Parts: sequence; C-alpha cells; structure tokens
Amino acid sequence: MQIEQAGPPNSFLTLHHKSIRVAQIYFRHESLRKQQENLVKDAYSAIENEENLLAHAPVGLGKTDALLSPAVSYALENNKTVFFLTPKISQHRIALDVVRGLARKYGLDLRAVDLVGRRYSCIDPVLSEQDHEGFYQACERKRKREECHFFRNAKGYSRLEEAKADRLFKEVLKKYGCGMNHEDLVELGRQKEACPYEWMTKIAARSNVIIADYFHMMLPQIRDVLLSRLKKKISDSIIIVDEAHNLSRRVRDQLSVSTNSFFLRKLDKELRFLGMESHFYSKFNRWARKELGRAREKLVSRESFFEAISNEEYAPAELAEYLESCGEGFMEATGKRSFSLKFSRFLQRWADSRDTTPSVNILRKKRDSFFLSKKALDPSPATSKINSAHSAILTSGTLLPLEMHRDVLGLDAGNTQMKMYTSPFRKKNKLNIILEGFTTKYSRREPGEYKRMAAMLDKIVETTPGGTALFFPSYKVMDAVLSFMNSRNLLVQRERMKPSEIGDLLKSFRKKGALCAVQGGSLSEGVDFCQGEIKTAVVVGVALDEMSLEVESLIDHYDTKFGRGWDYGYLYPAVIKAIQAGGRAIRKETDRAVVVYMDERFRWKNYSPLLPKDERFVSAPDPLPYLENFWEE
Repeated sequence: MQIEQAGPPNSFLTLHHKSIRVAQIYFRHESLRKQQENLVKDAYSAIENEENLLAHAPVGLGKTDALLSPAVSYALENNKTVFFLTPKISQHRIALDVVRGLARKYGLDLRAVDLVGRRYSCIDPVLSEQDHEGFYQACERKRKREECHFFRNAKGYSRLEEAKADRLFKEVLKKYGCGMNHEDLVELGRQKEACPYEWMTKIAARSNVIIADYFHMMLPQIRDVLLSRLKKKISDSIIIVDEAHNLSRRVRDQLSVSTNSFFLRKLDKELRFLGMESHFYSKFNRWARKELGRAREKLVSRESFFEAISNEEYAPAELAEYLESCGEGFMEATGKRSFSLKFSRFLQRWADSRDTTPSVNILRKKRDSFFLSKKALDPSPATSKINSAHSAILTSGTLLPLEMHRDVLGLDAGNTQMKMYTSPFRKKNKLNIILEGFTTKYSRREPGEYKRMAAMLDKIVETTPGGTALFFPSYKVMDAVLSFMNSRNLLVQRERMKPSEIGDLLKSFRKKGALCAVQGGSLSEGVDFCQGEIKTAVVVGVALDEMSLEVESLIDHYDTKFGRGWDYGYLYPAVIKAIQAGGRAIRKETDRAVVVYMDERFRWKNYSPLLPKDERFVSAPDPLPYLENFWEE
C-alpha cells in the first residue's frame, strides 16, 4: 500500500494498493511525518481486515494522530465506534484534540466524549469525599431513594423530571460541539447542578469516539454494563490501547483484592460504634499467627480464612450481606467512609466461585501486621475479550517483546499482526551507555558497592551540563546509595508522596538539581519532561521484583502456560521499567540526552534484545569521556 498526500491543505490522505484507491483517510496535519506513514497504513489494514495490531512505536512518532486518523475514517464510513483507552489524563486531552482537529478541518459530523468514572465526575460535596466502595454504595442508595438533586436534574425520577432533564441536556449538547474535556463538562454540571456522569454517558451513546481508561473496556463487570447502557456492541468497536505495556499489570491489580490487620481493627471499632460486638481483628491475627508460624508468608486456602473469622450464625455470603447493611447504616449515621462496606466487598470477591481468573491466596507478615491477598496471575480472562472487537490496536514505546504482550493478554495469535517502528529522532541526539563493573544484583548489595555507585553518580551529575535524573530499582536501594552521595540539591521522591508534593519536586528540578526516583514509579513513567529538563538519565540497576510467593506463582503460571515463566513473569517486566525510565530524557525532536544503564546485566543476551535496536549504544567501565565528548559535539 502507498499513501498519496498531494492536494490542497484540506485534502485527504489517499491509500493506494497496486494503483487502485483503497481508502481516503482524514488527517488533521498538512502532511505525514516520514515514520508515521507505515503506522497509518498498518493501522488501516488491520482495521479493514478485522485484525489486531501490536505496534511498538517509539515516542515522538505521533502515534495518536497515526492511529486515530485511520480509525475515525473507517468508523465514519462503516458505522463503528472508536474506543481510545489510556491511563493518562494528559493523553485524553491529546486524543480529544485530534478528533476536534479532524472535525474542524473536514467539517465532519463527529463527536467524542472524554469519559471518566462516576466517582471522578461527582459534584456532590459529601459523596465525592467517600472512598471507592463507599462512594458507589452511597451514590446508588441516594439515587434509589430519589434523594440526589444532581441526578434529578440530569436524568430525572419521574416522567415530568425526565422531560425537564432532556431539555437541559439538549442545551448542553448545543454547547458541547465536537468534544469537551471532562473537567469542563464537570464545571458545567456544577453550574447547572446536574450530574456530569449522566451527561457523559448520554453523550457517549451519541459519540463516534469514546476516550476512556483501560478499566472501562477491560474489566468485565464494568465493560458489560457500559456497553449495554450505551447500546453499543464490542463487535462494532475499534479499540485503541495506549501505553499498552502497562495493561497486563493494571488489569491483574484490578482483579486482585486484599485486607490486613489494621483494616480489621478499624472494622471492629466501626461495628462497636453501631452497638455490636466484633472480634474480627483478634480472630484474624490469631489465625494468621497459627498459619504462618515462623514463616514470613504462606499460601492459604479460602476455606481456612472463613473458618477463622466466621461463626455458626453466618455463612460467608450471609456475612458479606450483613456487613454491607452495617456499612450502609454507618455511612447514613455519620457520612463517613465505611470499613464494613469495604470488608463486605473483600469477602464477596474472596468467595466468588464464578471467578475463573487464575489466582493465589497469600498470607504474609510485615512488622507487627498481617496481610491477606487474593492475587490475580493472569489478565487474559478479562483482556482476551478484545478479540471480539472489530479490530484492536495496542501500542507503546516499550512493547518489546511483542509476542509476550500478545501471549499474556490472550490475543489471537492467528489474527494479530506485530510491528516495530523506528524512532523519528536523530540518532546523534541520544547516546546510551551500558556501564560495566556495576550491578544491583542481590548478591552484590552491600555498602562497598553502594559507595562505588554513589561516587560514580556524583561524577555523572558534575559532568552533566543540566539536569540529571537518577532512577533506582527500589526505595531501599535509593536510600542506601544516596547516603554515600555528595552532590548538592538531590531532589528525592519518597513513598506515597501526594500529587502536590510531586508537583513541587518537579518545579524544583526544573530550576536546578538531580532528581532521584524509582523505576516503575510516577516520575519514571507518568510524567513527560517536555522542556528538555533531563540531560542525563541514569538507570541504576534492574528493578527485578523481590522474590516472593506471588512472583514465584507468576513464574510458575507462565511457565506452565507458555514455557516462558522466568521471562514473562520476572525478567522482561523489569527491563521494560528500565527502558521507560531512560525514555524520560528524550521527549521531542530537539532534545539531546545521554542515558546511562548502570548495570552490567544490560549487556547479557537475555536483557539486550529488549533495548532499542535503532539507537546508539556503547559499553564502558567509565562513562565520563563519552559524556564529555557528547556535550562537546
């Protein structure tokens, strides 16, 4: 296939196959970037042939335009709906800008919705302060009792109110245009005292493009309800998944559930407030101590936990129902979040015999508390549903190895194309250095090694003409290395920092200093450094998960299923974190940066295939001469 771009500024991209015109593709810019052309062609081909596409596409390629343009063009011609799924709110805005640009340039009858969850769009001052379980329970109860003023104005409880709500919605739709950021729609809802979420779903039912988070289409209990409400079918959907390297882990996390000693102590306190005797905390701790003995963690059965906390009065399902009613009573009496309600949800999911997701039940001790988790091992029972879509395109700048993501997500191997695209940035603008003689292997984690690392990091910070970002494999290793560093103005990410604190840290970094963060954290994946702040990024070690029952179970599961347990369950996810962290340094065409991989294992044959193949790499025991030469070029 070839793409023809000739014509006036508002002309189509024309896709040809053997001189025959195949399709006209809307594109908001005057021309394609060189590297975008293959992605546009492959995306349209996958959509037209009802296939899946896994696209490893580096940053700067213009993925959002290159994927939404053919998807929207095909959807309008064939009455399909495009779902653009991304975990990043910033990407919601970019996707919406693409759709607006297409509509404006071609005068299209096109509408997109920026869809967020009911909780995140709630304007009720009391409900919006609840936690996840508390919010949805309280919201549902308030709507059923016809007490929500905002729901009344957005949807209505009677025919008269519904008619009034419809008139208001038509006014909103006139202002809405092609698309509106969810923040703006929420603000409009606040002005009109009407539920923004109800408006969002009404607009979504009338939209060609739905921009949402992963969970809207990947979690069965949410996806099925949403599609039913929108009167849309997955078979008529084109699904685009951005940042798809995170999809497996995020879905597994959503399918997992946990509780702990601290939580059960709060539960007892809540039930006693309601005038009931409660001993969940003591029963749980007594059972946990007996189960673990001297062990740090152990696999446990579902039944043994129920036997420990239940009594003759309630079966597990009845206990969950009883606690749910207690939680409702507590919230109604106090307006506060309910631990009874949260524990009820835990029991329901812990005991759900219909759940076929492979999982393990793990009891562990940390300091003086006990933690009980049901950990999902496999996302594919949920994610494989995208095989039923008209077409699905999954993309990321770190999607290697492609076959791992295909296998783990349960994509149909016979109907999934796998493609790699080259970086649009000039090779001379980036240098990757694999540092020999250093490692964070567990056998080498001792003060002498940390001291050597600190001395080298001090030299790298001093040699770099601008900001340096240091990405460590864990907070523990970071603290150990930083204790030996002498560099001034180290800006350190701490565990559980608030968004406002992260924002302050970034503001300080943009002025001066060395940013110290962890691989896999918000600063190594969720933040775009678009102002060229990072001149040198140092990936300190490999962020391999500490070996545990969960990790061992994950390795065993993927070994049984694919014969690739060590790679899929342990090694590859860690290397992907490293590449994501190193990728923070180059975000646009004019950026220049050095990425130092401070661990000799990146040279090993089971690590190196995942590193970017179209970039410059050197291996050396001393990076300083290379750094100096790079900045003198």
